[in-house]
Amino acid sequence: MDPNVANAVSPEALERVSDQIALDADAVRARAEAVLAEDLYWFPVRHHSPAVARHLESAILARRPKVVLIEGPSEATDLIPYVVDSKTHPPVAIYSSYRDDDNVLGLAGIASPAKDIPPRFACWYPLVGYSPEYIAMKAAARIKAKVVFIDLPHHALIEPHVEEEDEPSAQDPSGKVPGPDSAPSQSRGKKYTVEFDAEHLIVESRFYQKLAEVAGYRNWNEAWDSLFEKSDFGDDTEAFRRELATFCAAARATCSPRRIEADGTLARERFMWRTIGRTLKKEKIRPREAMVVCGGFHLFLDRDDATPPPEAPSGTVYTTVMPYSFFRISELSGYAAGNRAPQFYQTCFELARDGRADDVLVEHVVAVLKRARREGEHLSSADAIAASQHARLLANLRGRAQPVLDDIQDALITCCCKGDPADEGMHLLQAIDAVNIGTKVGRVTPALGRLPLVNDFYGQLDDLDLGEVMGREKQLTTSLDKREELDARRSAFLHRLLSLDVPIGQMIDAPSGDFDTGMIFREKWALRWSPKVEPALIEKSLYGDTLQAAALGRLQEQLADDRQHAGKTCGHLVRAIDMDLPQMVTDIEKACGDAIDADVRFVSLTTALGHLAVLDRYAAYRNLRRDVLEDLLVRCFDRACFSIPEVASVPEDQQEEVVAALLSLAELLLRSDDSRLDRALFAEHVRGAADQSQVPFLRGAFLGMLAEIRQMDPVDLAAEVSAYARASADEMARAGDFVDGIMAVSRTSIMLGADALVGAIDDLLRAADWDVFLTMIPRLRAAFERLHERQCDAMAQRVAVRYGLSDEGESLTELRTSVGAAALIARIDRQVAEVMKEWEF
Repeated sequence: MDPNVANAVSPEALERVSDQIALDADAVRARAEAVLAEDLYWFPVRHHSPAVARHLESAILARRPKVVLIEGPSEATDLIPYVVDSKTHPPVAIYSSYRDDDNVLGLAGIASPAKDIPPRFACWYPLVGYSPEYIAMKAAARIKAKVVFIDLPHHALIEPHVEEEDEPSAQDPSGKVPGPDSAPSQSRGKKYTVEFDAEHLIVESRFYQKLAEVAGYRNWNEAWDSLFEKSDFGDDTEAFRRELATFCAAARATCSPRRIEADGTLARERFMWRTIGRTLKKEKIRPREAMVVCGGFHLFLDRDDATPPPEAPSGTVYTTVMPYSFFRISELSGYAAGNRAPQFYQTCFELARDGRADDVLVEHVVAVLKRARREGEHLSSADAIAASQHARLLANLRGRAQPVLDDIQDALITCCCKGDPADEGMHLLQAIDAVNIGTKVGRVTPALGRLPLVNDFYGQLDDLDLGEVMGREKQLTTSLDKREELDARRSAFLHRLLSLDVPIGQMIDAPSGDFDTGMIFREKWALRWSPKVEPALIEKSLYGDTLQAAALGRLQEQLADDRQHAGKTCGHLVRAIDMDLPQMVTDIEKACGDAIDADVRFVSLTTALGHLAVLDRYAAYRNLRRDVLEDLLVRCFDRACFSIPEVASVPEDQQEEVVAALLSLAELLLRSDDSRLDRALFAEHVRGAADQSQVPFLRGAFLGMLAEIRQMDPVDLAAEVSAYARASADEMARAGDFVDGIMAVSRTSIMLGADALVGAIDDLLRAADWDVFLTMIPRLRAAFERLHERQCDAMAQRVAVRYGLSDEGESLTELRTSVGAAALIARIDRQVAEVMKEWEF
């Protein structure tokens, strides 16, 4: 690492880097100075930066502008008083959502599952207590300055669909999370987290790439902390502002103009510049009386660009402020702005404000070690001292004025991990993550009020007498009987929340049994309040203003997505009934029929059949159309039977689910008294699958199923096993798979043919040489482990009788043998166990 360029964008550093990438350093400095000299005062920021926040606050309090113009969502300017309210405590997020009700963008069916479902888009603008934008709002409130958000509404960046033949879609199929610096992806229902700056453009610039190479920065966060967060600017706000502006000018000068245009940056800057001009004119103030707070990249927007910004499309727009958490802001949660350590930087901000910036290192190291000790690491004060000293040495070696987070983490691992960090250092790494991120959850002032969906939630909570669940730490367990009117309404309410992914509880006992027992109407729920409830409800406000409407909208979207999948579609029918959405039942019944007729996947069809069987059991209670259900059941059963040969030789990773589906189908057939479920049809296609299958495990399962439904004599099944004893060595080695398949589906038939099966396996073992035996035995052992205890005892009894160790009818309690034979058996068992370690079942 070169210390001459590692600490700041000094003239020497700028010259050195510029020389290597053909950048005119004088022109860069001149461009930055020209912007900084304008009457309109521009302050460059990086989101979530404590250093920027401190200097920005100083600038606002010193200059006392009449208007502060902030790069934030213009559609949410009215929410600023609630953000700065004394009862609002970050982290919070400004939430903005857009629903294209009239399909003005032509994206229905493209950015939504179907043409009759409006596309929905949403953005989050997170704020922590040290976000420069939040500090700017708070400082402006102190001096009674007006605050205006100047950024383009996120939905104005959504490009309308244009019908062009043989033209690839302009929509981004990758589902990439955009910021306002990139146009939102059109992936349906996509949730967007938005950054306030153009960080990715800076990181992609040739200037930053060369600077990182020369200075030895391993990542952008390390570079930022070294250049600005921990550099020694003291209280010189103007020096900090000039340094950051110069850095951003160099980055913009070496960034691809096409990239800047393509990701929506120019469109946003045109809107910002227009909004700035209109605000100054409206407020009748001079530029020198205003201040602009925006990403440093945007300081250099084209003031002469006459191209108008895009207009926001018409539709339903919701904006609010919602509680957020440090974890959601952290990189570990996938947050796009990528604050890697929200709590660490919160500590940096607070200690710097108290004049104790030098204490960050020790306080952070002590916090990590304290957490690691709770996780079982044996660490002491000596380790804390060593790590702190090592971090200072690393910072000095790397040319930094103070240790940055990267130095501290390197020091902690070096001094406190006694081995491989991925192994011995697991608890330490977990402690580092936990202390870096923190657990802080924000709160929003009650003065804001609630969105209609949130209001409906609280209203129903009271109406259904579930207010007890509001206890933050108390878990409420409630049992429901859906034959009772109040319990039926509670059940529908909870199922709707479950469908909307609102984390208020989960069903711990689902309905089971038959209509006559009454258990099919009973549910048990474990409910617990969570601070994530309101944010989840706010996010789902795109779907409707009430829980019923939102659940309906979400279900319609899911139904359109899954219209070709019989299992999922029939599952949606169950959910529609559980959520008490009668207006959807008829539509989903038709969709079920269409999906069943179109689907050829055996597992999907048997899943659908299971859902329909559940509904059939309480059709009368739910006032369901029994004739429609019966028709769907029969059609689905027939289609499932026809699809059995298609799974005759599926890959190994699909075989267990095929066997489970086969058992489910057989169980329904054996339990049902409906003569229209054709047993002969089922047997015919199972036999066909057995004839086609080239996979011993599946072939064993198919033949075992035929024996189970009495369509094959158990003696004939045993003969199939015996045939392996006369096969080649390679084929014989696969006999264990075949027997495993039989055991996977057999319940009663294996006992009926136990004598024959024992004899067949005996023939097989006698015929196998040692190598084949070692290959075959693990699967045979796994096969017998599928049997329950009574089956194992019965099978052991047949073996004992066969070898004269027990008379017919006697109970086998002990196998008597010589010490030598017992030792041999034990040795073989150990060898088999070793072989089985290499097997996956």
